[in-house]
Amino acid sequence: RSDAVSLLEEWVESEALRRHMYAVEAESAEEKATPSRPEATGLDGVSGQDFQEGGAGREGAGRPLGRITPSAALLTFALAGCEGAAPEGLLSVRDSAGVRITKSDVAGGGASTVCSLGEIPDVRLTSPGTGEWTLFDVEDVDRLEDGRLVVLNRGAGQLLMFGRDGEFLGSIGQWGEGPGEFVDPIEFDIIAGDSIIVWDWELGRFVLFRPDGSPGRTVRLQPPVPIPTGRIGMLGRRGIAVGNHDLRPFDTELTPQFLQVLRYAWSGTLVDTLATLPYGERGLVDPESRMMGGPLFDSRGVFATHGNLLYTSDGSSPEVRIHRGKRLESIVQWEPGDLSVRKDDVEAYRAAKLERAENWAPLIRRRLDAFPAKDAFPAVAEIQIGDQGRIWIQTFTRPDAATTVWLGFAETGVFVCSLPVPVAFTVFHFDSGSVAGILRDGMDVESIEARSFTLPKG
Repeated sequence: RSDAVSLLEEWVESEALRRHMYAVEAESAEEKATPSRPEATGLDGVSGQDFQEGGAGREGAGRPLGRITPSAALLTFALAGCEGAAPEGLLSVRDSAGVRITKSDVAGGGASTVCSLGEIPDVRLTSPGTGEWTLFDVEDVDRLEDGRLVVLNRGAGQLLMFGRDGEFLGSIGQWGEGPGEFVDPIEFDIIAGDSIIVWDWELGRFVLFRPDGSPGRTVRLQPPVPIPTGRIGMLGRRGIAVGNHDLRPFDTELTPQFLQVLRYAWSGTLVDTLATLPYGERGLVDPESRMMGGPLFDSRGVFATHGNLLYTSDGSSPEVRIHRGKRLESIVQWEPGDLSVRKDDVEAYRAAKLERAENWAPLIRRRLDAFPAKDAFPAVAEIQIGDQGRIWIQTFTRPDAATTVWLGFAETGVFVCSLPVPVAFTVFHFDSGSVAGILRDGMDVESIEARSFTLPKG
């Protein structure tokens, strides 16, 4: 995506935050930050036909992880063919006050712990010359249980559906505020029975579509998410997790920001706050224009869901915490290797930004110069949960790197492999042996790809 578009999006965010800072009183903001509504139960009147038994997540539905003790984890390793020996790279498994902690060395295994991505895509979709459909600002890609690919074509306000082999099957949704329509769809998820739920953060509502693409219920969130981040996750019958930027007012000094993971019932009622995570730092670059910025290579908290489990990371630490409700159940840790930011990294990042900035170069340079870069890269940039409960962690990509590295961990927290993918390829979905995502070339032309990968031998 071009730097000009990125700058415009950041300006829009700045305006939204500025309005929020000056339009909402402190007491009201604090009440929204710490919701204390009683927990909702059941489906709260939502149609079971629409939500397929409460919208239990497609991945991991009906098979909770449970707490696995160290002895049970080692038994799992033996059953996986390790003949009772700890897998390569495993540093420790321990139980601390009922919380399982697994730690691995992800950098010391060499080629024996690298997953290989197929050089040729299994499926590659590009906008046809006929104009039947056009990829425009794709935000999400996922697969249904029957193999169909679903693409969130945000710029066109629609979902595109393709067969397992890439044949175009049709589009879902359109611009508007009626049933099955969107103003700004930002993310979607698959729920039980191959139903699709779409988050329209502009309208503050979820729109559900049945497996055949016909619109189902619309669920409007009450109260609305104050400053949605765009991230959502299904929690089975327990509801829907939605990210909210818990804004802390700032001026020319950097001020820490926070991400709230809010839980809403399937009726749209706010239930509680599941987690609060660091969300970087913000400060005013120019008080007069209210242009904001932050330090280079700042870390931000992220979250994901799988079944009824919540996975969180503060972004800076090499660990992912797994929660069942508000209870911490296990922690996956790893030795990340060298995360230090070098002078060459800063220069490479600045050069790349300014080269693409064109007429926006003065503004971008001002933002880049406003605050010093961080001393260390984030340890975690993204979390995805794939089939079999496998945890995939996207590491932060150095500015001059040719690949982005994903770290794969078994459901038990044991390191499986690292998976390098081209920097231009953004992965949105993991199967047991394949990935799906979007490839953007040097001209920002988008294409959808699904590629197989192979696990290390042994």
